[in-house]
Amino acid sequence: MTTARRHDRTARYRTGPFDLTPEDFDAELFAQLYSKLATGFSAAQTVAERSGALLSLMVPGQYVKQNLDPDDPGTQYVLSNLLNPTLACSWVVQRGAANVTEVYEAVLNGKEPPLTHLTERQRQDLAAARALVFQPDGAPTARYERYLACRLAYLEASAAYEQALATERNGGRKVPPRLRKALDRAVERWRVDGDRDGVDLAFATIDQYDALEPALFWQRLGERFGQWTRPYGVGGHYQHVHTAPPYREWFTDDGWSAFTFDELDFAHQDRSGGAGLEPCRCRCGDGPAPARGGFHQASTAEFDGGLRLPTAVPTRFRLACELRRVEIARPWLDPLVLHSRAWRWSRASGTYGVRISTGGDLVGSLVPTGVMPLLPTAAVLARKVEIEWSDGGSWADRLAAPNGPELRFGPFRLTGATTAGDHISMPDPQLVGYLSEVLPRCPDPDPRLPWPDDPQT
Repeated sequence: MTTARRHDRTARYRTGPFDLTPEDFDAELFAQLYSKLATGFSAAQTVAERSGALLSLMVPGQYVKQNLDPDDPGTQYVLSNLLNPTLACSWVVQRGAANVTEVYEAVLNGKEPPLTHLTERQRQDLAAARALVFQPDGAPTARYERYLACRLAYLEASAAYEQALATERNGGRKVPPRLRKALDRAVERWRVDGDRDGVDLAFATIDQYDALEPALFWQRLGERFGQWTRPYGVGGHYQHVHTAPPYREWFTDDGWSAFTFDELDFAHQDRSGGAGLEPCRCRCGDGPAPARGGFHQASTAEFDGGLRLPTAVPTRFRLACELRRVEIARPWLDPLVLHSRAWRWSRASGTYGVRISTGGDLVGSLVPTGVMPLLPTAAVLARKVEIEWSDGGSWADRLAAPNGPELRFGPFRLTGATTAGDHISMPDPQLVGYLSEVLPRCPDPDPRLPWPDDPQT
């Protein structure tokens, strides 16, 4: 964002109320709010995130039930569906027709591997690497679990620090020194206690060799998929999804970080810090079209989400809430499949010619399309949403009115919120978005590998 544009937004706010319609203010606010959220959540710092990460926000959020039995198949079924959507490449959640399970199962059933084999030494190196991070059923080893726990602690510390840094840069309070110290401790703990270098090296070996022994590779993946498939209902089934932290710990006080957004953030937040905004200068599939300056700007219809907007632009507002990141672990899915160049669609498969992802590069402004251009790797939860909103009382009055329309603030759903004057409170936890890995071109068979007769083009 240029200095002139930033100053223009500041001046327009300070002359208040804005010379904007409520719909335009809502869209402008959403873009600024997204940018500040993305500063803490968009970093690609995991072994699975090879080609960039994208934050997609829901319009509006979805309340998450607490105190369900995590061992009950019904709970597992609900969570598996909640955490397995396919998404278009967009900063606003746009669900695909399929889910991750369906796309992955199609690959297992419709792939054609090359005619390759590993040497004995390569097999030994691969076996050692796999034994370091995976148990025979695909579940993580104790060593890999420590890595994952330390990584999650790092990501939580990083989010808290980056959000505080954005507040300082926007003219708010300075970053508390404890957040910088906590981040430094988390980095060192991940390196030492989490054996970051050793685990990353194991994954590098797996990526290099695993798919080049196709008979064993695909057999193991098929067996693992079956092991994690659970029956549900009459003739139904689902693939069990793990999370870090597990569901029973989502609602404890540990792991949440404070987040604020106010007039200073609206006026000063630099959108270039928001993944999926400034770098993506073209349409994301069916997503928002680019606005001036290359920034994505959704239409009123795309922000509506079936909820009513405020009837007036505020003279003052402030949002405060707590956020947490929930990592998604699918023991039945090997992410290498979606990156490997050692498979292609069989001509006999019903999915022949289907493009999972065209490949993308957020920095290079190449936006992927396909049936699954993104792989959700984490969910973003919010709770204790508190909003101070002054607009003459119209918004709070409508919110408190019996049988009145539902309202939201950015991605935060406010159904059932309580009001007291200009203060709006919604403590219940809700899912407000996903963090996703941007997938490369898939399938993308390597023409240098020896393929069966009648090669495909």
